[in-house]
Parts: sequence; C-alpha cells; structure tokens
Amino acid sequence: MTTTAVATTPLRKPLPSEVDVFGLTHAGRVRPKNADHFLVASFHRAIKVHASSLDGGALPPLSTDSRGYIFLVADGVGGLAHAQDGSAQATDSMARYFLEGSEISLQTNPEREPEVIERLRTAVSRVHSALLAFAEDTGGAAATTITVWFGLWPRGFIVHAGDSRCYRFRDGTLDRLTTDQTMAQVMIDAGAMSREAAEGSRLKHVLVSAVGSSQLDLQVVAFDLTHRDRWLLCSDGLTRHVSDDEIRDRLARNESAEAACNALLQLALDRGGEDNITVVVARPRVG
Repeated sequence: MTTTAVATTPLRKPLPSEVDVFGLTHAGRVRPKNADHFLVASFHRAIKVHASSLDGGALPPLSTDSRGYIFLVADGVGGLAHAQDGSAQATDSMARYFLEGSEISLQTNPEREPEVIERLRTAVSRVHSALLAFAEDTGGAAATTITVWFGLWPRGFIVHAGDSRCYRFRDGTLDRLTTDQTMAQVMIDAGAMSREAAEGSRLKHVLVSAVGSSQLDLQVVAFDLTHRDRWLLCSDGLTRHVSDDEIRDRLARNESAEAACNALLQLALDRGGEDNITVVVARPRVG
C-alpha cells in the first residue's frame, strides 16, 4: 500500500544546525530485556584523505550540509525466541543499506521519487528475507515491527510494518501517518469492533504483519516536508500508556527533542511501563 501527498513549491533545505533530533529506549518496568532498537542518522558527502601536504585536520572529512536523514524504530515481537535479534538485525541492515546506496537528489531530480520508494521497499524486503533465513537456521523466529522515516528534501517517506507509529505535528495538528497492523485494526476496518473497544482488547497487540513473520504488508507513505514539521516515532510501549492528545501537547511545546523524549518516556514509566519504550523526536532547533 502506498500513499502519496500532493507536492507543493519546495522551500530551502534546512541546515543540519537547524534540525534537532533525539532518540532513546528503555526496557520499561516489567520486561527483563529490551527488544527495541532505534536509529537516528544523517547522510553526508565524505572524503577519506590518504595523504596530503596540508597540516593534519586542514581538510574536513564531511560536508557541512546533509544529504538527508533517516529515523527508525524496530520493536522485536515479544514472546519470540529471538525478538531482540530481529530488531537489532533490522536496524543494522537498514543502516548498512543506506550507507552503501548511491546518492539521489530530489531537489534536482524530482522524477526519481518512485526510485526512492522502490529502494525503501527493497531494503525492508531484504531484511524480511534475512530474518526468515535466520529463523530457519536457528529454529527460532525473529520477527520485528519496523517504522522508517526517510527525509530527502523536499520530500519525506515512511515505510512501515507492525504497530510502532510515526506522528507528524504541523500547524497545531497531530496526524498519525502509520496504520497499526494488528488484528484489532482489522476488526475496526471491518466494522466489527469500535475504536473504544479495541483499546481494551487483547487483539490490539496481535500483529497481522511484521518483518520476519509469515505475513508482511508494507505501508509506504510519501509527503512534502516543511520547516514547521515536528516528528515522533515510537514503539507501542509508549502508546500503551500515552495518548495521542498527550503526544500532541508535548510536541506543541517550545522545548528540545531531548526534553520531549525524556518527558514522554517518564510519563509511560510512571503509568506502569509494561513494555519496552522507544521514542524518537525530530523538530526545528529551539532557540
């Protein structure tokens, strides 16, 4: 499933100094291990100097501008023998895939957007195949949710499977750009269960799609980026205890990404911390 937002006139790409990103993860108060993983990364042009007549450090290894950003949350499916291995392998594999990929500029080549989407699908599909092979070799499943945010100015992309989430806060409005791939959501979509009933149902935590599981149905979303956007990615350990309204109110504050992550984590812990909790926040830099 692919959803594409209508493009508008692109703005100047923000400088890295104008972007504030932070992520954290916590085992919570109940589970003995943390099967969540996250990634926050930017891409830069780089050179490796093997020899030069200039003094050491005179040549910068990286450009001052970034090619783009990637944010990722992976939540190993609880109860499986290798839940932590699944999320770790997914995070590592996605990072390596983007590191080794050739550069694309959507500012100068906007017609290459379908190629970006296909690359994202390919990257996650490779992780899926690798986890299925890992399960066969070890005799234990290693499925994981995955939610990847990829920003390549002036467009952004999300590729998603499972029930981790991605939210966008823009102009006072919070939008959830991912759909929970759970049995409860299937029942809601079929009209067999209300959203209120789903919140208290065990089906809320039964996945119908995950990387490394028997079923993978990737959701891909494409959208415009603006300087006003504030983003949050999280595992369901956060949304189990913290409502969308509370997430909106936190992102609306004039505070750093680190402060927002810590406040939301603490709120989830104060309410029981029944699952692993991971939060990534990206926003324009404060001050």
